[in-house]
Amino acid sequence: MIENPNNFADHLIELHGFDGARQTARDGITTAQVEEDNYTLSIWREIRRAIEIKRDVADNQSGSKA
Repeated sequence: MIENPNNFADHLIELHGFDGARQTARDGITTAQVEEDNYTLSIWREIRRAIEIKRDVADNQSGSKA
């Protein structure tokens, strides 16, 4: 069970980069929808949102340094 979607998002980003992490989250969301597993769907949506926030922060930090 995933206790902290933020930590899991960090782990996915470390493994796959932002694009790969987002794709992994999308795949998890799709699987949960097909399996009608609302709990898992909710978790994957939280993970996806955490990845999006982290991507926005990274983009804003790199933009402010340029």
